[in-house]
Amino acid sequence: MADNKNTLVSDGDRPVQLWRVGASLQHPSLQHLLLQGLIEKWADDATSSLVMVREEDVPEVQAALQEEQVEYNVAVEDLLSLVAAETEHKMRGRRKREIERMDWNSYHALEDIEGYLGWLNASTNGVVQVLSAATTQEGRPVYVVRVNDRGATGPKKRIWIEGGIHAREWISPAATTFILHQVATNPDWQRTILPHTEWYFVPVANPDGYAHTFTGGRARLWRKNRRVNDNALPDRCNGVDLNRNWDLKWGVGASQNPCSELYMGEVPFSEAETTGLKYFMERVGPLDLFITFHSYGQSVLYPWGWTKDPPKNAKMLHRVGRRFLEAVQHVSKGQVDYTLGGSGAMLGFASGATDDWAYGALGAKHAYTIELRDTGHYGFLLPEAQIGSTVRETAAGVQCMVTYMINNGVCARRRRNARNRNNV
Repeated sequence: MADNKNTLVSDGDRPVQLWRVGASLQHPSLQHLLLQGLIEKWADDATSSLVMVREEDVPEVQAALQEEQVEYNVAVEDLLSLVAAETEHKMRGRRKREIERMDWNSYHALEDIEGYLGWLNASTNGVVQVLSAATTQEGRPVYVVRVNDRGATGPKKRIWIEGGIHAREWISPAATTFILHQVATNPDWQRTILPHTEWYFVPVANPDGYAHTFTGGRARLWRKNRRVNDNALPDRCNGVDLNRNWDLKWGVGASQNPCSELYMGEVPFSEAETTGLKYFMERVGPLDLFITFHSYGQSVLYPWGWTKDPPKNAKMLHRVGRRFLEAVQHVSKGQVDYTLGGSGAMLGFASGATDDWAYGALGAKHAYTIELRDTGHYGFLLPEAQIGSTVRETAAGVQCMVTYMINNGVCARRRRNARNRNNV
């Protein structure tokens, strides 16, 4: 990771450093810095962490760590040089493509994704419906895509897949749209899965934030939406973390400081995005499977985020989640490993997240946060060269979870009577 200056980094964007700190983010001093918005998480384990520090915040962060005698060193002097290199590569390699020729070899701007959704809506004979759940502060729609074979009779599992609630996690919308593509166009999925399921996809739950990350410089690392909290504050104090804004144990592991990347908003469901999606999910009714894709960490997490205590059906959540791990292992030929467990126990406490709300308030039978590649080497800047393999293994994991649940297809529980498939 070289310290390269690049003209693609805008003049107004001062460097962002990546620090290696000799303490977990659960350390009180790091928790304080995180909730005040002076550092942002890159990676964390039980004894150390990697955090992002803006150049202007270096003196205050240094003083806080030195006072607590926490060791640190600068791992990358200018993280934005890596962002600039990524942006230059995209600009050099970008080409016009037919909308229906959507690929998963590059990261796509919001207008590309919306164009692809429009093509699916118009070309699948009513199997795909593109609906709007909300309009953001900047006037963008939050789309929900329903995929349903209306000719298939009998009970169906309702499945909700959410992507892009955190703006900088570009691999999340890529994985979500790839799975949508499989459900809507892949003959094998349509033959074995679609007759028994009804799907709802949110390709980009945070369209304002996602669009902002394509403007270059520090914006590439933006997490929140783009709500203007206070015109007198700097831009980093705008936005709400949409994955801390849902009303279930709201406020645990979140910040009341708008300058923090974990800012939970003034009240639960303060944001058009979360409110619109809440009402849409309530109209759909109880879900059999809810998945929200994030990056990074290679982990499959189930409730709860606000406590280490497991839910009552933790064994079933673990059993279905393991299907994802096994499928990824198989497709990657043993090269990619995921971990599995309760969110609060594995990552530390956080509340106001979509998966906990879907499970605890909406009554989803199975709810998961799936943190995609990688484990921290590239972090939020996962190279485009890894998109294809990541989305393919993710689709295989979801396919195995769903076919296990419906007892039909590649991971069917063939020893079980098909009449019992609706009990899972």
